[in-house]
Amino acid sequence: MVLWLTFPPLISIPISVFLIAFAKDANRMPIEGPLWLLLLILYLSLSLVYAYNINRRRSFPLMPLQLAAQGIIICIISLEAGSPFMVPWLGVAIAASGFVSLANQFIGQLKGPPRTPAQIQEVEHLEDALAPPTDSSPFPMLSANREGTIIEANSAFKELSGDKAPEGKSVSEFFNPGNSEGSIGGKTLLIFQKTKDGLFYFSMMDPIKKGVGKNSAASRLVELFDSVTGLYSKEYASIRGPEEIGRAARYRRWLCGIYLKVSYVDLPGMDGSPDLEKAFFMAYLEYVKSEIRDSDMGFYLGGQEVLLLLPETSQQGAKDSALRLVSLPDELEEMRVDLPFSVDIEYGLIYYSGTHPLAFEDFIQKLQDSLGGASET
Repeated sequence: MVLWLTFPPLISIPISVFLIAFAKDANRMPIEGPLWLLLLILYLSLSLVYAYNINRRRSFPLMPLQLAAQGIIICIISLEAGSPFMVPWLGVAIAASGFVSLANQFIGQLKGPPRTPAQIQEVEHLEDALAPPTDSSPFPMLSANREGTIIEANSAFKELSGDKAPEGKSVSEFFNPGNSEGSIGGKTLLIFQKTKDGLFYFSMMDPIKKGVGKNSAASRLVELFDSVTGLYSKEYASIRGPEEIGRAARYRRWLCGIYLKVSYVDLPGMDGSPDLEKAFFMAYLEYVKSEIRDSDMGFYLGGQEVLLLLPETSQQGAKDSALRLVSLPDELEEMRVDLPFSVDIEYGLIYYSGTHPLAFEDFIQKLQDSLGGASET
């Protein structure tokens, strides 16, 4: 992938030198000035779009942009220099594949992925929080387009951020839209988001504090976290999971899931110990949390089962992580040996390429079915 992340002219120069070195005057087809100018404008435009996408940290259009730019160079230089007959046609084929890929990605972003029942269903206590921003809301709120540019922000957000005119700026200037927590104006907040009609809506709330009323909105948000493990809850997985799958489909990004299941089996002649089982599981979770990236998300699904979502991760990268998580470090291995029961840790793995719709329920089912192996979809 290093080649595709290189600025187009840096690749075009050695290609041009190679074509000229093996060219023959007998095959030369001189190109007139207007066509040179037209192709040069197109090539420079593609290069500028390439640089823009690197600056915005978007990798999905880079390969088709490279194909289009290098195809143009191969075609025009081979004709002018007199390369073998098939070389210009090769350039046309490469450029055409790049433009077709760009058109396909553009159309895919306009349409967006078909909505699944899980994506259509909203969680009741987040409906008001994840609505278009209004000044009457006590929560800081904003909306942004597909490029991450802020369209509208309410007074609460402007006061919190200290920016009276955030419209037109990138969301990433204030917080990472992929994270569920962020620091804005020196204050740590929970960040919730959803998509609707091609726009992103964000709402920020204070972290949960002990002692809030049982029926308050803040109290209901406690359900998004598991107070024992410190991981996100099963309920939040049903919210965030469809969002991540939808984002992967919309931008054709990779998304991997890892399903971890810890099982205990009593040894002959020895009684099990729930306290020791819980102690080992909690120690194991600390190891898991220390091994995953900040951009990864961990959800406690109950029992001894954990779901990990790894955005923009290759299948091999996720497999390496899964194998590392089922291979215990020395301190946990010593703890396991001393337990009066055996411990079995299995993993399931799924790689989602983002090229077709996938319901979150099917995502989870494939993970459970792949315990002891991997699945690609």
